[in-house]
Parts: sequence; C-alpha cells; structure tokens
Amino acid sequence: MKAYRNFGLVLSANFETICYIGLAWYLGSYLNEHYPRDFDWSKYTYVFGLLLIIRSWYVVFRVLIQSQKNQDVDKEAPLNETKR
Repeated sequence: MKAYRNFGLVLSANFETICYIGLAWYLGSYLNEHYPRDFDWSKYTYVFGLLLIIRSWYVVFRVLIQSQKNQDVDKEAPLNETKR
C-alpha cells in the first residue's frame, strides 16, 4: 500500500507543477494587461512559480526518503529479534 502512496505523491507533484506553470503564465498575462510597467511581469511570476515547484519537489523527496528509511527499519526489526 505504501508503494501506491509514494506513486501518488510523485503524480500529485507533477500535477502541482503543471498548475504552478499555468498559474504563473496567467498571472503574468494579467499583471501585464492591468498593471503595465517597463518590464515584463512574466519574468517575475515564472521565477516565483519555479520556487514553488522546487519547494513541492523538495517535500516529495523528503517524504520519499523518510518512507524508505521507515521501510528499512521495518525490514530490519524482525531480523534483530530472531538473533536474540
């Protein structure tokens, strides 16, 4: 069951990435239209979107590493008990 959870985390991170890219594009277009400046707002919204994507993938990797450590501990526990 944990394998499905890990797979779901990776899929959700990919979906979240697509949402952040779309949101950055929309927000950049909106800001360019309603708040025109000498610079392009999209540059800033894409950087912000990239930071959100990096944060999302950091959380996914942290959860996957923790899950792997827990699986390793669960596998070693019965072995240690039989040696006593």
